[in-house]
Amino acid sequence: MLLKAIKGILWTGLLLWLFSLTIPIRAAAAANPPISVIKAGTEQALQILRSSRSGQAPSVRQRRAEIMVIVDRYFNFHEMARRSLGRLWRDQPAEKQAEFVRLFKDMLFNTYIDKVESYTGSNEKFAYDKESIDGDYAVVKTRIQGYKNTDVKVDYRLRFENGEWQVYDVIVEGISLVDNYRSQFASILGNESFDGLLRRMRQKVNEMGRS
Repeated sequence: MLLKAIKGILWTGLLLWLFSLTIPIRAAAAANPPISVIKAGTEQALQILRSSRSGQAPSVRQRRAEIMVIVDRYFNFHEMARRSLGRLWRDQPAEKQAEFVRLFKDMLFNTYIDKVESYTGSNEKFAYDKESIDGDYAVVKTRIQGYKNTDVKVDYRLRFENGEWQVYDVIVEGISLVDNYRSQFASILGNESFDGLLRRMRQKVNEMGRS
């Protein structure tokens, strides 16, 4: 039950950050510290979600194409997918790596869309505790306050690339999105080939697209 609850919190934190990216961002934002990027996005995300649910703006699903374009810029899906696959990444030819990244991105995005459709928007508050920067990498430590009467620690891992800080992992109460997917992929690859994993991912994305 605890693991299930933490996974639910993980998706909540991720979708709040994901949909914060629908806010137009000034060109100077790329030079902002990572904590400022996370703070500005997260605090405006709830406004988007609530306005969509109230009928004051198009629904999240109607904005799907728009959101996908923006998310592509601010999420480092290549880094996220590479880390999620682990050591087997280096063994794959470039075309299979590219397909894996595309399918991985589609799976995450479709999951976000499904989750946000049922998001009711409660009274959570967000605390931005600290950031640490080590070269081109950074960690921003935050807390979701008032989530089911408790505080939840959410850490964002970012990488600075092409003049922008991009999110490549989110850790909720010690559970990493990347590590979670790496475990799932490793379990499948223990019994199937990489081509078999790609087939599973294609099937999953197709099923999500029909729902």
